[in-house]
Amino acid sequence: MLIGLLGCLPSPHQRIDVASQPSLEQIQRLEPAAHAIADTPDESGRWAISDADRIPLGSVARTLPEANAFVGYRGPTEALLLFDQQNVVRSVSVLQSHDTDEHIDAVKNSPEFFQQFSGLTWGGTLKDGSVPKIDGVSGATLTSLAMAGGILKRLGTAPGSLIFPEPLTLAEAQSFFPAASQIQGGRMAVVQDENGTTLGYLIRTGALVDDEIGYQGPTSVLIGLDLEHRLLRPKIRHSFDNEPYVDYVRQERSFWKRFEGLTLEELAAFDPPAEEVEGVSGATMTSMAIAYTLPRFAAELLADEEWKTLGQTPFQKRLHAFQESIQTTRLSDADIATLVALVLLPLLIRFGVMRKTWLRRFWLFAVWLVIGLYAGNLLSLALLAGWATSGVTWQLALGLVALAIVSVVIPPTRRGNPYCNHLCPHGAAQQLIRPSRDSRLKWNLPSWLSLPLGFLPAVTLLLVYLALLIRPATDVSFVEPFHGYLWHLASWSAIAWTISTLAIACFVPMAYCRLGCPTGRLLDWLRFKGTSHQISRMDLAIAGLLLFACGYRSLMH
Repeated sequence: MLIGLLGCLPSPHQRIDVASQPSLEQIQRLEPAAHAIADTPDESGRWAISDADRIPLGSVARTLPEANAFVGYRGPTEALLLFDQQNVVRSVSVLQSHDTDEHIDAVKNSPEFFQQFSGLTWGGTLKDGSVPKIDGVSGATLTSLAMAGGILKRLGTAPGSLIFPEPLTLAEAQSFFPAASQIQGGRMAVVQDENGTTLGYLIRTGALVDDEIGYQGPTSVLIGLDLEHRLLRPKIRHSFDNEPYVDYVRQERSFWKRFEGLTLEELAAFDPPAEEVEGVSGATMTSMAIAYTLPRFAAELLADEEWKTLGQTPFQKRLHAFQESIQTTRLSDADIATLVALVLLPLLIRFGVMRKTWLRRFWLFAVWLVIGLYAGNLLSLALLAGWATSGVTWQLALGLVALAIVSVVIPPTRRGNPYCNHLCPHGAAQQLIRPSRDSRLKWNLPSWLSLPLGFLPAVTLLLVYLALLIRPATDVSFVEPFHGYLWHLASWSAIAWTISTLAIACFVPMAYCRLGCPTGRLLDWLRFKGTSHQISRMDLAIAGLLLFACGYRSLMH
């Protein structure tokens, strides 16, 4: 049932492919005098509108599905365009969006942004034939520029990339070709030395592909090609993802080596799943977005007219042997520490070490310090949901994957719960600070409070799952206090949430584990017990949730 529930979770990135007639209420936000709308659109997908006296006022058009490729932080934003009778844009408004509420509100509250589109013709140009320079909204740059790209696409122009508009520079060329003295081109360039000899070529992927979304947005990569059109090591040029994750990808040599030495034709045919590209540990979504960007970029470049006019000769047909690095499992110090703990634990239990108080306390402290603060390897609902919808980085996160396997497989087969009892850093910390039975600091919660709190983990499980099922892009990491253990990445609010649950445990023994942890409740449900042959209320609830999820997904399809 657990596998079924995870399998029912939809991807957080979905497309909108249905263009329907906008409502009269939506149109009246742009044109209050509108009273009627045509039943069918014209050949351009515009609906004619008229006033109460049936006098034509112009027409309206939606930007989806043409704007599907222009994705912001979480998805595309659909605009409603109002045209006058000469097919010139009068005004624009947000119709609906899959992006985050904060970014959309910032766009809606910026009249200056929408005014930039007034006066555009149906072809996407001004009356003098020029294409305007569109500025984004401060604080919502990606959302607003993605929306602008969708509008220009709907108007029939090819805006290039509004998200990554920066031209190439000589300094960037010199990072690939130290002898470079000049470049010719803005989005793709010929690199030459001081004598005018061609050294190679420099291209930015963002000019051709800017809609492969990582964790929070797309990433533009700088591509250097030698004279035989083989890739030099690509470099991240600009990204809308979080900088710590982007930096992980920058430093992961083995990831970039998968692409070094490929010709453009080989790169265009590169299939990340078939090549078993699994991403960078700790930055899976960011790195996989890049892995899918590069083949799409190569295919677009090969068909690009500007590339063909750069004096390129036909690509050589001989195959260049691509020396793939030997695929070895990447073992970081954090992975090694986690694996050592997994190997030591059964040995310590077998020889009775855990029955000695001081040794057990030492173990718990080591778990909290090493697996928690150092490695940051904790199970969570956000982790399980992310793996279910985005895949698992088996070779690049071996420690965490092994921890998850042990934690999920042992409970239903060996009656134990090794994760909650011995391996969870947050649980270990609570065991270390728990008040003694006769301590004055100990609080005994009344039954009228402890009984309803006992249902909190199960209720949290239900709400988190429904949120991910109905709105896949929901961030559920805040539900549990585990994100604070990634202290070098976590926000102050996440760290405060972690500390506060530990502070409560100083007075209420194992407070979060007993009364708040949905992951622990899930593992406890999986645990083999003497009553496992009986159908419990939790079994019925999970079965009902699974039936609901299957029905919901079938209706959505």
